[in-house]
Amino acid sequence: MESATAELTERNEAAPRHRRRRWWIAGGVLALLIALAVAVVVTWNFSSVVLAPNHQDWPQEVKVENVEPGRITLSSGHNSEQPGVYGLDWQTGHAIVGPVLSEGEGTVTRRLSDVRGYLVPGIHVGLDSHVYSGDPAQALGLAFRSVGVPDPLGPMPAWLVPAAAKSPAAGRRTWAIVVHGHNDNRQNDLRIVPTLRQTGLTSLLISYRNDLGAPESPDGLYHLGETEWIDLQAAVRYALAHGAQRVVLVGYSMGGELITQFMQRSRLSRDVSALALDAPVLDWRSLIEFNSEQIGLPGFLGMPVEWMIDARANPDWDSLDALKHPEDFHLPILLFHSTEDELVPISTSDDFAAKLPRWVTYYRVPVVGHTESWNLNPRLYDHRLRQFLRNLRSPRQS
Repeated sequence: MESATAELTERNEAAPRHRRRRWWIAGGVLALLIALAVAVVVTWNFSSVVLAPNHQDWPQEVKVENVEPGRITLSSGHNSEQPGVYGLDWQTGHAIVGPVLSEGEGTVTRRLSDVRGYLVPGIHVGLDSHVYSGDPAQALGLAFRSVGVPDPLGPMPAWLVPAAAKSPAAGRRTWAIVVHGHNDNRQNDLRIVPTLRQTGLTSLLISYRNDLGAPESPDGLYHLGETEWIDLQAAVRYALAHGAQRVVLVGYSMGGELITQFMQRSRLSRDVSALALDAPVLDWRSLIEFNSEQIGLPGFLGMPVEWMIDARANPDWDSLDALKHPEDFHLPILLFHSTEDELVPISTSDDFAAKLPRWVTYYRVPVVGHTESWNLNPRLYDHRLRQFLRNLRSPRQS
């Protein structure tokens, strides 16, 4: 009787323990499921930053404090103190701001020019590295033609700016094809068009799939350059069919990845005589790891983002790493990268230049951010670009 009572007591005591254990297990499973759901949402959002087109305007977060002839005072912050030359955008207008003239308590005064629109104290503006707004005629007063480059997805809009009329005929047979970056547009490329034109190059500022006004990719996503290079190939083919005898490819940011993919994959790469790259994406894995660290996460947490990109776009990561294909870049290369680039790690450009010392002329630019090397010192940047183009060898013989 006593043993039966003891056994019953043990069972009664064990039951709550089993229930608590089941609750702990159930709670653990629920927490794991929640963590997985959060991880999926986070990695999906991060992968969308890379894959999903997003053509939002520059954020207008800087307040205009005062406007005087030739100068403007802005609230400090959001890069309003950044040295150099930038565009100033607001809802109904555009201007250009130059060097910083003075700084006060919470304000910065800069040189002001080329005001288009109603600019008064109290409105909010955004600074953009494009500097110029509109097409080549509106922004620079240059003659140009809007053309549609034949492409497998349909006509790709482009601006064609002829070489200066006084250029030698031989020079005019060289075309520069300029490729903007991720979620960007052709206005970014206008900064160097005067130098290209004066050096005797015809410029073709191109669009590629998922740009505003251009055909979409079949799935509506970017593919990190793995499909977009086909649009660059179409532009090279267009140039060769319209009088170009040799081609210089110029690329910013992801435009650099389109160029490196083209050089690896296209038979037309033999018609390219030189490359000019500004803060190019040369290795997407390094970029994803770098951006994880930029927001305070360990670099290895970029791996789940890669997995999500794999699931959505299935890229060939090794093909997208130009550092693994140095043999495809045995031609003159001009390379700019800013040391404070917060988006594309300068280490990839360092490594690229180190692998190709015979071919790469490399300038590391201080202070400024992503693709802003020109903005810091336009005259010096243009001089280096002009010198590089003038030093190119004669056209390749077929």
